[in-house]
Amino acid sequence: MHSSKAFILGAIASAVVAWFWGKQIIDYFGIKTDGVRATAAAGLRAVDETAGQVLDQGGASLRRAEQFLQDTKEHVSDALRSGQKVVDPAPSSAGA
Repeated sequence: MHSSKAFILGAIASAVVAWFWGKQIIDYFGIKTDGVRATAAAGLRAVDETAGQVLDQGGASLRRAEQFLQDTKEHVSDALRSGQKVVDPAPSSAGA
């Protein structure tokens, strides 16, 4: 029973402190964390730039691969059509 009373008293005291000095506490920690937040923001910008560069390079690679596959498809189709002409039997004459 004693610990529950202490817990309730602590919760009430914390609420009073937050109510009276909450703005000052927030301002204090805001000032103290400016450097950390600036460093984090710079890190996020660097990650954004690097990710953009990597994705741009990936896009260029995909376009080159797509062109290569299209060229290969055309060569294979040409080779298959040539082979089909060779393999197809000659048309027979109608009167034979």
